[in-house]
Amino acid sequence: MAKVSISEASRLTGKSRTTLYRLISTGQLSTCTGDKNAKLVDISELLRVFGAFEGCSGEQVPEQLTEHHVTGAEQPTEQVVHTLKQEVEHLRSLVSAQASHIDSLKQAMQLLEHKPAPAASSSPRSSWWPFRKKE
Repeated sequence: MAKVSISEASRLTGKSRTTLYRLISTGQLSTCTGDKNAKLVDISELLRVFGAFEGCSGEQVPEQLTEHHVTGAEQPTEQVVHTLKQEVEHLRSLVSAQASHIDSLKQAMQLLEHKPAPAASSSPRSSWWPFRKKE
Protein backbone atom coordinates (compact mmCIF):
# COMPACT_ATOMS: atom_id res chain seq x y z
CA MET A 1 0.00 0.00 0.00
CA ALA A 2 0.91 3.65 -0.03
CA LYS A 3 3.17 5.20 2.54
CA VAL A 4 2.62 8.64 4.02
CA SER A 5 4.66 11.01 6.16
CA ILE A 6 4.07 11.41 9.88
CA SER A 7 2.35 14.77 9.27
CA GLU A 8 0.00 13.25 6.70
CA ALA A 9 -0.69 10.29 9.02
CA SER A 10 -1.53 12.78 11.76
CA ARG A 11 -3.97 14.57 9.48
CA LEU A 12 -5.61 11.31 8.36
CA THR A 13 -6.04 9.81 11.81
CA GLY A 14 -6.85 13.01 13.69
CA LYS A 15 -4.07 12.22 16.20
CA SER A 16 -1.20 14.56 17.03
CA ARG A 17 2.28 13.96 15.67
CA THR A 18 3.48 13.57 19.27
CA THR A 19 1.03 10.70 19.77
CA LEU A 20 2.24 9.03 16.58
CA TYR A 21 5.90 9.37 17.59
CA ARG A 22 5.12 7.93 21.03
CA LEU A 23 3.39 4.93 19.42
CA ILE A 24 6.39 4.48 17.12
CA SER A 25 8.86 4.57 20.02
CA THR A 26 6.85 1.99 22.00
CA GLY A 27 6.64 -0.29 18.97
CA GLN A 28 2.86 -0.12 18.58
CA LEU A 29 3.17 1.58 15.18
CA SER A 30 5.81 0.51 12.68
CA THR A 31 7.50 2.74 10.14
CA CYS A 32 9.93 2.57 7.29
CA THR A 33 12.40 5.09 5.96
CA GLY A 34 11.99 6.91 2.68
CA ASP A 35 14.07 9.44 0.83
CA LYS A 36 16.51 11.36 3.01
CA ASN A 37 15.77 9.02 5.98
CA ALA A 38 12.27 10.45 6.42
CA LYS A 39 9.97 8.23 8.50
CA LEU A 40 7.01 6.92 6.53
CA VAL A 41 3.97 5.05 7.80
CA ASP A 42 2.08 2.52 5.69
CA ILE A 43 -1.65 3.22 5.32
CA SER A 44 -2.46 -0.37 6.29
CA GLU A 45 -0.52 0.14 9.52
CA LEU A 46 -2.60 3.21 10.34
CA LEU A 47 -5.78 1.23 9.64
CA ARG A 48 -4.56 -1.58 11.90
CA VAL A 49 -3.83 0.72 14.82
CA PHE A 50 -6.57 3.36 14.51
CA GLY A 51 -9.29 1.70 12.42
CA ALA A 52 -11.14 3.55 9.64
CA PHE A 53 -10.17 7.17 9.08
CA GLU A 54 -12.51 10.01 10.00
CA GLY A 55 -14.53 11.24 7.04
CA CYS A 56 -13.66 8.22 4.86
CA SER A 57 -15.53 4.96 4.48
CA GLY A 58 -13.57 1.73 4.86
CA GLU A 59 -12.99 1.34 1.11
CA GLN A 60 -12.55 5.02 0.25
CA VAL A 61 -8.98 6.32 0.43
CA PRO A 62 -8.05 9.81 -0.74
CA GLU A 63 -6.83 9.85 -4.34
CA GLN A 64 -3.36 11.15 -3.44
CA LEU A 65 -2.75 8.17 -1.15
CA THR A 66 -3.46 5.47 -3.75
CA GLU A 67 -0.29 6.29 -5.64
CA HIS A 68 2.66 4.10 -4.82
CA HIS A 69 6.04 5.55 -5.66
CA VAL A 70 8.60 2.89 -6.43
CA THR A 71 12.13 3.86 -5.57
CA GLY A 72 15.36 2.29 -6.69
CA ALA A 73 15.57 0.44 -3.36
CA GLU A 74 13.49 -2.52 -4.61
CA GLN A 75 15.64 -5.11 -6.35
CA PRO A 76 14.78 -8.27 -8.28
CA THR A 77 14.62 -11.39 -6.17
CA GLU A 78 17.63 -13.06 -7.81
CA GLN A 79 19.87 -10.09 -7.07
CA VAL A 80 18.70 -9.99 -3.45
CA VAL A 81 19.40 -13.70 -3.06
CA HIS A 82 22.87 -13.29 -4.59
CA THR A 83 23.64 -10.36 -2.28
CA LEU A 84 22.49 -12.31 0.77
CA LYS A 85 24.61 -15.32 -0.23
CA GLN A 86 27.67 -13.06 -0.48
CA GLU A 87 26.92 -11.61 2.93
CA VAL A 88 26.54 -15.09 4.45
CA GLU A 89 29.90 -16.16 3.01
CA HIS A 90 31.53 -13.00 4.38
CA LEU A 91 30.05 -13.64 7.83
CA ARG A 92 31.23 -17.27 7.72
CA SER A 93 34.78 -16.11 6.99
CA LEU A 94 34.58 -13.65 9.91
CA VAL A 95 33.38 -16.42 12.24
CA SER A 96 36.20 -18.66 11.05
CA ALA A 97 38.77 -15.92 11.71
CA GLN A 98 37.29 -15.36 15.20
CA ALA A 99 37.47 -19.10 15.94
CA SER A 100 41.14 -19.30 14.91
CA HIS A 101 41.94 -16.23 17.03
CA ILE A 102 40.21 -17.81 20.03
CA ASP A 103 42.21 -21.01 19.50
CA SER A 104 45.50 -19.07 19.45
CA LEU A 105 44.50 -17.25 22.65
CA LYS A 106 43.70 -20.58 24.32
CA GLN A 107 47.15 -21.89 23.39
CA ALA A 108 48.77 -18.77 24.80
CA MET A 109 46.84 -19.18 28.06
CA GLN A 110 47.97 -22.79 28.35
CA LEU A 111 51.59 -21.73 27.88
CA LEU A 112 51.23 -19.07 30.55
CA GLU A 113 49.62 -21.47 33.01
CA HIS A 114 52.43 -24.00 32.68
CA LYS A 115 55.27 -21.48 32.99
CA PRO A 116 57.93 -22.73 35.47
CA ALA A 117 58.32 -20.82 38.72
CA PRO A 118 61.40 -18.54 39.02
CA ALA A 119 64.40 -20.03 40.85
CA ALA A 120 64.59 -19.13 44.55
CA SER A 121 67.57 -16.99 45.55
CA SER A 122 70.14 -18.56 47.89
CA SER A 123 70.94 -15.40 49.85
CA PRO A 124 69.25 -15.00 53.23
CA ARG A 125 66.48 -12.48 53.31
CA SER A 126 66.83 -9.45 55.46
CA SER A 127 64.11 -8.46 57.82
CA TRP A 128 61.38 -6.34 56.36
CA TRP A 129 61.58 -4.07 59.37
CA PRO A 130 65.20 -2.95 59.71
CA PHE A 131 64.88 -1.67 63.30
CA ARG A 132 63.20 -4.72 64.68
CA LYS A 133 64.94 -6.21 67.71
CA LYS A 134 66.26 -9.68 67.25
CA GLU A 135 65.99 -11.90 70.22
